[in-house]
Amino acid sequence: MILEYKINHTDWPYLTPMVQASLNPTAVPSLGNKAPVELFTGLPCPTPLREFYLPDAGELKEVPEIDKIDEFLADLRASIQEMHRAVKDRRLKQRLLNKKRERGENTNH
Repeated sequence: MILEYKINHTDWPYLTPMVQASLNPTAVPSLGNKAPVELFTGLPCPTPLREFYLPDAGELKEVPEIDKIDEFLADLRASIQEMHRAVKDRRLKQRLLNKKRERGENTNH
């Protein structure tokens, strides 16, 4: 994995929790289709990657509980649509500006 992703071997300790987080809640046939974490702790199996990192915000974002997933997804979709709308608007403005330049019109505001 280190070679494949070109990760420095000194960074491996930071990645180990992510690997464990994805493996420990995985049900295993040899354990009666139970996850290792469930058998070791006796607690319900947590959602894999319960938190995920948002680089732009510099923080961990928690995955919502099951009863709040629909609201979370609606907000996420609205946010993505707004982002696409803003990009589309910028592209249109740039295209119109480029057309004005082609015609030799003044593009100063």
